[in-house]
Amino acid sequence: MSRRLLKFLPLALGFVLASCSTIGYAAKVGPQTISNSQLHTELREVSSNSAFDALLSKNKSPVFGPDKKSYTTLFVDNILNRRITIDRILQAEHRLNITPTPLEAQLAKVLTVQSVGSQSTFAAFPKTYQAQLVSDTRAIVAMEAYLAKVNLSTAGVHAYYASHHGSFVDVCSSEILETSPLEADAVLAKIRGGLSFAAAANQYSEDKSSQASGGAVGCGTISQYEQVLGANYTHAIETLPIGKASLPVQISQGWSIVEVTSRTLIPFHAAELSAANDELGHGSVLLNDFLARDSKSQTLKVNPEYGRVKDVGGVLQVAPSKGPSPKALSQYFTPGLAR
Repeated sequence: MSRRLLKFLPLALGFVLASCSTIGYAAKVGPQTISNSQLHTELREVSSNSAFDALLSKNKSPVFGPDKKSYTTLFVDNILNRRITIDRILQAEHRLNITPTPLEAQLAKVLTVQSVGSQSTFAAFPKTYQAQLVSDTRAIVAMEAYLAKVNLSTAGVHAYYASHHGSFVDVCSSEILETSPLEADAVLAKIRGGLSFAAAANQYSEDKSSQASGGAVGCGTISQYEQVLGANYTHAIETLPIGKASLPVQISQGWSIVEVTSRTLIPFHAAELSAANDELGHGSVLLNDFLARDSKSQTLKVNPEYGRVKDVGGVLQVAPSKGPSPKALSQYFTPGLAR
């Protein structure tokens, strides 16, 4: 399953002290106010999770400055921008009388855990913030479903699943990896001469992780294969008969001979959330467009101690008072959803 939470993206490396502002608000979004207290509480709750902080730093989005006594401007502005965007979505849902369905709530929990990296990282947040993150994602999913005119009920998702069975087939495959097409052709000739695929993998494959298991690389859906092994490998297994070795295909590690060992339709009860997520495939684009329109009709006022209001990709949001180039700024906090 893919995606989806409002991004924390690198931009500037200025620093602000985590002290109380002399102005009584962090931001005003239409009729709603985000207080300094709300912002500082969220900063503390996120920064208290060392595993998530390490993930942000790895992605060049550090939480703390060198002295560990201040937050980076990047971190503060990203958290504030995220809260502004969630407030916009919640206000719109109130105006449109949108109420998340039970299935949307279930999907939100799964997507929230994925968005922070792992269940253990999610569990390291304070419980109050875990609930806040899931609630935020539930609002995002509900708005996407509304904009995409998707019925995220069990019955609605089952109809999607029934008409997209090909997306929910668990394909198990094996491969023999060689460094050149000539070597791959030579191994394929041995298979066609009677050597079993598993024996050929055990003797000749350059993939040491799968060699001992007869070349078995595991099982997954077509979309998962494409994410992990690329388009060429995926194309090879899509229509390949079970038990037949493919012609050599080029992948990032070399040349691969592929064999499909089984195809099994994933039952609906196991695929329901994945199908719901897939059905929202274009929801993020619609949400981006909606936020761009909404930010023009809803006023945004920001405490200047945190930055200034700037049009970024058609959406009004907080940007540092000094620093990034227009090119860097164009990558700052995508208001839509990560996939």
